[in-house]
Amino acid sequence: MAESAKKIGFVSSIREIIFGLEDSLVSTLGAVTGIAAGAGSTYIVILSGLVLIAVESISMSAGSYLSSKAAEDLEELDGNRMRARAERPLRSAFVMLFAYVVGGMVPLTPYLLLPVQSAAVPSIILTVVTLFSIGAWKGKITKQSWWKSGIEMTSVSLAAALLGYLIGRLVANLAGVSVDI
Repeated sequence: MAESAKKIGFVSSIREIIFGLEDSLVSTLGAVTGIAAGAGSTYIVILSGLVLIAVESISMSAGSYLSSKAAEDLEELDGNRMRARAERPLRSAFVMLFAYVVGGMVPLTPYLLLPVQSAAVPSIILTVVTLFSIGAWKGKITKQSWWKSGIEMTSVSLAAALLGYLIGRLVANLAGVSVDI
């Protein structure tokens, strides 16, 4: 019984870690890129807020898919199709908080260290590398191909970020505003 409870806790933590990291990486990348291009304009601040909302909602869907898939893979390894549920809500909340903060710092760090005009490319590259690493880690713990898992995590997450960017461009075009990024 204790082994089963530990497995449920581990599965729950994996879901929270993957969800928190993925969501914060994509959302923060979208936000900092949009805000960096804003130059303090009220319209751009509003546009950035809309982009952030779009990116976050899409990212949450991607994160939910990826973390649920990882939990299902672990359940299949156990052979009894146990149900992964957070037995300790505070623990789950802490894991999510920690994962979100760590993930969010990845795309933000270049903006802390470099001039704003030079930070976007390193921010994107660090985010892509981190997304792939998280996917590879998930593949290893679920005994699947680490590189396929890394590609899956990266492509699903970047598709969410791209869609958020495209929504931002669409809103800008509909409002008749020229956006240079």
